[in-house]
Amino acid sequence: MRASFYAPFRRERQGIVFVLSALSVLMAGTEAGAQSDYHAQIFRDAGETRARAKHVNAEFLAPRNFERGTDAYARAENLFSRQKPLDDIREQVRLAARSFTQAADASKIAQKEFAPTLKARSDAIGSEAARLSPGLWDQAEKLLLSAAASLEDGDVRLARKEAGEAQGIYRSAELEAIKLSLLTPARELLAAAEQLNVKVTARETMERAYHSLEAAEAMVNQNRYDITEARRFAGDAKYEAAHALYLHTKITQMQQKGTTPEDAILLSEAAIGEIGSALNTPVRFDGGYEPAVQQIITAVRSRDSARTAMAESFRRLQSENRALHRRVASLEPRGGATKGPDPEREAEEAQRTNSAVAVAGAFFDSREGSVLRDGETVVLRIFGLTFTQENDALATDSFDLLSKIDHAVRLFPDCQLTVEGHTETGESETLNQKDSARRAATLAAYLKTSPPAATLIESRGWGSSRPIADNATAEGRALNRRIEVVIIPGWTIARR
Repeated sequence: MRASFYAPFRRERQGIVFVLSALSVLMAGTEAGAQSDYHAQIFRDAGETRARAKHVNAEFLAPRNFERGTDAYARAENLFSRQKPLDDIREQVRLAARSFTQAADASKIAQKEFAPTLKARSDAIGSEAARLSPGLWDQAEKLLLSAAASLEDGDVRLARKEAGEAQGIYRSAELEAIKLSLLTPARELLAAAEQLNVKVTARETMERAYHSLEAAEAMVNQNRYDITEARRFAGDAKYEAAHALYLHTKITQMQQKGTTPEDAILLSEAAIGEIGSALNTPVRFDGGYEPAVQQIITAVRSRDSARTAMAESFRRLQSENRALHRRVASLEPRGGATKGPDPEREAEEAQRTNSAVAVAGAFFDSREGSVLRDGETVVLRIFGLTFTQENDALATDSFDLLSKIDHAVRLFPDCQLTVEGHTETGESETLNQKDSARRAATLAAYLKTSPPAATLIESRGWGSSRPIADNATAEGRALNRRIEVVIIPGWTIARR
């Protein structure tokens, strides 16, 4: 009875406590917000002048005034946090604002007074002198700080003297940094070569490396702001040093294995011979290296000339194709009228096809393939493509030939293609058919990834059912292992 009598009063008291707690929290938040606004109001001027001083680099060019301002600002913050008298806080804030203003003014004067030194400092920063030449950089920085302090104190003569010394050291730091950046790779390789006594085994190569290094350093000393030639000589020095290390390793290995001079010469002849074989130019060494190298140079120049002529023919054919295309378009039936055979148009299409076949044929040598005309279709008969044994993917050594096939197809815009695979006679015709179909599909997939010259690309495999040579000979079997790209030109399709 007694408990039930007091229950309403207890609930009322609990409600009052809750309301008072909520009001306390609300008032605390309001007080914190007011405190924050109060702080911003008191410190606003000092904060703005500090930002302006930083903007003109006063921390560096007017260190004493900026430091006084920073200390006064920190004292004001401390007094505010301890809720000290407002007059004390404002006195420190005014001192901070005044010091920051003086620092900004002094910094602007220093920028004019120390302009050459600051330019040298900027150039040193650009060459990463602080990282590559830290000793000189720190020395110059201390001198410039001292010059700025002297200028603040009114000692202009001392300030100019210290700034001049700093300028020279900044320039030295910049030059050292450029040299280190440019020459260190070659120097490190040469140091490694010296430790291995490479001068004994590759003396002339080492001398070339040192000569290039000296030339690079002399060029940097002469003009540090135009180092194009110096960079080239530094690259030569690095190459020759690495080359000397390689020669030392090979010569040492040959000495350990007892390799004879004849063995060494034959090895180098074999390497040159491989280059000749890749160019389809057999080379002989009975007259020494020079005639063999000259044969290769002649072959390369001949191939370059052929490529240039081929490109020119390709451009000319493209121009002719565009002209013929416009001509064919002008002969199209108009108003839905139906026309019979047009000899003039057929002659122009034949000329266009023959021109394209001639240019396409120039892309391939006899080992790679040929280009044939079969009625209104054109056939790229390709022998040189190679595929991986694992999954019949195109091998990397076929990329050059693939590029030629792609260019040949582009001579027939808006065409339709059928890629046909063929094999020589094997143990299983079923297996032959599958192999030929997979390889034809692989090339068709490649052609589909190129920008569209063809409107339709299909593939099929014929196995060994369509030989073009005698399977009884190795030469005949090699010819029968082929891919044929059957092309129906776009102009033929349009006429049909």
